[in-house]
This record gives sequence, C-alpha cells and structure tokens, in this order.
Amino acid sequence: MVHSLPVKKYSIAAVVNFCTNESRFLSACLEQVSLFAEQVVVPVCDHFFDGHPENRPLLEEIYAAFPNIQFIEYPYVPHRIPKRMWKGIEPVHFWHSFSRLIGARALREEIEMVLFLDADEIPDGNRFVEWLDCSCYTTHTVQKMANYWYFREPRYQAEHWEDSIVLAQRRSIAPQMLLKTEERDAIYDSLPGPKRRMVVGLDGLPMFHHYSWVRTEEEMLKKVKSWGHRSDRDWEPLVRKEFSGPFQGIDFIHHYRYKTVDPSFDIRFTPPFFSAKGKPNVLRLNENEVLSAAKSGEKTLWKSFGALFSREKDLDF
Repeated sequence: MVHSLPVKKYSIAAVVNFCTNESRFLSACLEQVSLFAEQVVVPVCDHFFDGHPENRPLLEEIYAAFPNIQFIEYPYVPHRIPKRMWKGIEPVHFWHSFSRLIGARALREEIEMVLFLDADEIPDGNRFVEWLDCSCYTTHTVQKMANYWYFREPRYQAEHWEDSIVLAQRRSIAPQMLLKTEERDAIYDSLPGPKRRMVVGLDGLPMFHHYSWVRTEEEMLKKVKSWGHRSDRDWEPLVRKEFSGPFQGIDFIHHYRYKTVDPSFDIRFTPPFFSAKGKPNVLRLNENEVLSAAKSGEKTLWKSFGALFSREKDLDF
C-alpha cells in the first residue's frame, strides 16, 4: 500500500475529470494529488455524457467531504452548442474535453504546470514527489506519464503500460488544443518540444495507476454508454459476456495479458462513503455562462472565460 510523506507543494495544478461512476477512486486520487499539487480542480457535469442526470445526492456528499478541493459544476446543454463546434471535435468527445477546458481556466496565475488526469488515474504521490525533486520536468513543454492499467479488480494489472496522463506547461496551452476529438493526445501532439512519452519514476516504473475497467458489471455498462469511445464498438454484449464468468486473464478491450499484484490503494466494491468535512467549495456555472463560452470560439475562450471565474473571489477558494 502507498503511504504518505509530509506534504511538499509544487507549482503544479491537477485538473481531475470526474463523474460519480468513478466515486470509488476519488478519495485515493485526491489524497495522492494533494501531496504535491498546489491547486486541485475537479470539473463535474450535472449529467452523464449520455444525457442521464448525475447522482445529485452523492455529488453533494462529495462536495462536502472535500472542502479544500475546488469543484466546478456545469450544465449539460448539447442542444444549445453551436454546430460549428462539431467541426473541430466530435460531439462524443466534446464534454470530456470541455471539462478540462473549464478546469484549466480556473487555475491560479502562479501555476506553472498542469497535470490532466481522470479520477480513476491515481498517482503514487510519494514517488511522484521524488521524481519532481530529481527531474527537469519544467524544461519540457509536455510529457505523457506512463501508467499501469487494470481490469475488473485492482489486483489484475496489465503487463502492457500506457501513458494517458499529461503534464504540460500552463503557459504553452492554448484553448483550441483542449477542444479536440483526440482529447489529451491532442495536447501532446499540438505542443512543440522538448517533450517525451512514457515517463517513468526514478526506479524505471510507472508512477500512475489507471483503474479504467475496475468496475462492477453495472458500472461498466454505465461507462460504455457515456464515455468518448461509446460508438467504437457494441460494448454492452462484450461487458455482459465478460461478467458471465470469472476473469480469464485477457481483457476484451486491448487483449492485454495480466499479472496479479497487491493493490496499491484501498479500492473496494462496496458503495463509497463520504462524510462532511466542511463547507462545499463549488462554483456552479449556469447554462448561459457555458453557452457564451462555447459560442466565443476556440481561440478566444481564455478571454471570455475570465468573467465566469471572477465569481471565485466570493467562494473562499
């Protein structure tokens, strides 16, 4: 299990994409990023991206459980997004990317680096701190961090590594990089060097754990209905077939092979519990604010978003 070292903050912000289908990973993710990030921003849509309403009671519990984390909730209004927006990004990927755009615009001026991750991508905060202390990470425009990949249970770890998490210089990021079908890959591909992929820790091993498919059958079905790749395949029969028996050692998504490991974090399949710790720290955007931001066009979003986030001063951030 990962144990925490004394907190040492860096000029890094973590933008954590989240929906309640990832609730079982959230506590571990926020605990670990808080070991090094000067600011943590969690953008949340009020609907899942298939149009179903979010779990409102659970969202409110989560907001109250993390009063030191900056949540930004925005409405789901696909019917009002200008059609011209779909020329640069497929609708199925728009909301994932829009979440990162909202999170990035909320960063404080002093932030130098931005870590874009999802709630089910949990860093080993201690090892990441060690890497930050010994790495020339600030001299790279963008880096993709190697991660372990898991399927069905947190003990089943793929032998193949991926690198979905992106660490980028804040000053180098333009809004049009974030509103792309390729999502975080577009950030990496759009930025000039120096840059590098598959970045590992001082021990040569990944510092991040991606629990993408560590789910119950119900959660997997919800995931494939609302994620950015839902049109890639007919996912529901594949999920149901997978859960018709025990794990066979090869997943149906990438066909990776797996080994059994001791879980790095306390991730359970019981419903997660969140206890109130203070006043919720939530900026709730209304429909008009989100719509005006979308209509302003990709290249001017930074400027137009300024008015939206001027309300932060009233929220005790």
